[in-house]
Parts: sequence; structure tokens; C-alpha cells
Amino acid sequence: MKNSTKSLLKPLSQAYFIFCCFMCALVTLLPWWPANGILTIPKYALLFGPRWWLLLCVIGLFVFWRYLSKRQWQFSALLLLLSLNYLDFQLPSVGSYFSSSTSTSEISILSANIGGGGSKKELDFIGFSKEPDIILLQEARRVELDKLFNDYDFKECVSGLCIFSKYPFKQVKVLSRKLFQGWGIFAVFYEIETQFGLVSLANVHFETPRSVLMGLIHRTFDFSLANTIESNRQFEAELVSLWSENKSHTLIAGDFNMPEDENTYQRNFAHLNNAIGTKGIGFNATKHTVWHGVRIDHILYSDDFTLKTVEVIDAINGDHRPVFATFSVGNTN
Repeated sequence: MKNSTKSLLKPLSQAYFIFCCFMCALVTLLPWWPANGILTIPKYALLFGPRWWLLLCVIGLFVFWRYLSKRQWQFSALLLLLSLNYLDFQLPSVGSYFSSSTSTSEISILSANIGGGGSKKELDFIGFSKEPDIILLQEARRVELDKLFNDYDFKECVSGLCIFSKYPFKQVKVLSRKLFQGWGIFAVFYEIETQFGLVSLANVHFETPRSVLMGLIHRTFDFSLANTIESNRQFEAELVSLWSENKSHTLIAGDFNMPEDENTYQRNFAHLNNAIGTKGIGFNATKHTVWHGVRIDHILYSDDFTLKTVEVIDAINGDHRPVFATFSVGNTN
């Protein structure tokens, strides 16, 4: 009986180990997945669904510990690290410990999607407790400019994308989804006149794949809808990416509706630094659901900024969390 059980569990353990290896490789390669219509729904499921499932699968290898070889156990440590990486567990990059700046000038920016919450009291708290130089809001359709952030002299809202600045700015471009028969504004671009020169800044809110994800929850697989949304998201990201190329002192902040490990993000924004990705510690989900969180709100910056601090602020009752970053800056002239 004992031998028959062993003969059954041995091949099962080998198959389970291969499954864990395959799934770890699959999610680790997400940033390099090809742009293929068939892969859109599986990609969204892996990116935006609960990510703890992979860690549970890898931990499940302990059930078969008697039937795994020494080499397989050693390799399992790598699988554990890959599953934590997929969970978006972060440690600061090595380079962030050695970065330095000779400039004493600083600029700070706070970005928050307030569509699911964000009372005036909450916004005043996160704004004035941190005292950022620039506040960017997304989904701020009911904001009354004259009643919010009165200490900020320069402010405007464009279709739910708002800016509050201590520095004067000039709006230079607005991108609308009318470009592809859609609705709403997804990016507003500014030139900020700071004490150390001009800074190029974009406030963005890219299209959400929510309708596809809801379809998955209800077990409907509309590949046509998924591919339309994916095409729109890629188009939006490409336009903002083109604007940011070959610019100095550039900041892009807002609700990207895409994690850093999505292929669309990597193809369009890998030339910029991600503040949380560079200096974040632990789990820094910015969008929360009942079961899990995902990091889809970002502050990106060009190499001529030096990141000093970054944090995700747990201060709004909605489903998004604000991101706050401080940079040191050299003269841009």
C-alpha cells in the first residue's frame, strides 16, 4: 500500500513542480508578452486579478517535500522569489542608495484619483499635511476650484483632470479620446515655471479594462471588447510616451490603469523612472478591491531628477491611494 501511494505521488509531485515553474515563468515574462489579441484577456486576468494565488501554489510544493529532489528544492527558493516579485513586493533599487544631487532645489508632487472618494476634508489633509508643490487629481469632476486648496494660487480642471500648483504653469496640450471615437480627456500637458526653470508635466488617466475584468468575473469572454479596449489603451500610452521622449525635466503622474509589469507600460514608459518602483518598500498597492490590491497609479520622472522620497498615502476613503514624491532638481536652463 505504501509503495503504491509513493508510486502515485511521485509523478504527481513532478507534474506539480513543473506547473509551478511554468506559471512563475509565465508571470515573470508579462512585461515582454507580445501584443496579441488572443492574449489580451489572459494578460488582464494575470495583471489585475489577485496575485497571491501564485505564492499559494509555490507554498503547496511543501506538500510534496518527500518526493522532490535536492535540486528541485533549491530551485523552489527561486520560485518563491519569483512569486513575491509577481506580488509586487518591493525593495529599493541598489542605485537609489548611491544616487546623489548637488542641488538644494526640491519639487514635490502628489497625485490622487478621487473618483471613489475624497471629501474636501480628506483632500485638505493630504494636501496641506504634505505641502506638495503640485497636486494632481483624476476623476475630480465635482471639484469646486474656489473652495479647494486655497493656498495654491495656480489651478485648473479639465474634464476631471485637475492641477493645483504653487508655481505658475501654462497648459500646452490636451488629448481627448475623440481621437479614436471615445469620450473624455485622458491627458493634459503643462509647462511649470519653477524657480529652477521649466518642468514638463503630464496629468494622465488612461482607459480602464474594468469592463473586461467584470466579464471575467461573470464568466463571459468578449475578445472583441477586450481587443478594442487594449488598442485604445496602447494608443493613449503611445501618445503620452511620444510627448515625453527627448524632453528634459519631465514628470508624468496619474492613474495609468496599468501595472508596471504590463507589456504596454514597458513598451512606452521604460525610458522613464518609476518613483515607487525605484524607492518603494514592501507592498504599495494604489488601487484596492475586497480581495486584493494592484499598483496602477504612478509618478514617472526623467533622469535629470533625483528621487528623494516616495510613499503611498492611506488617507482617502475611495478605492485609490494617493502617491507622493519629492525630487531634488538641478537648474533646467
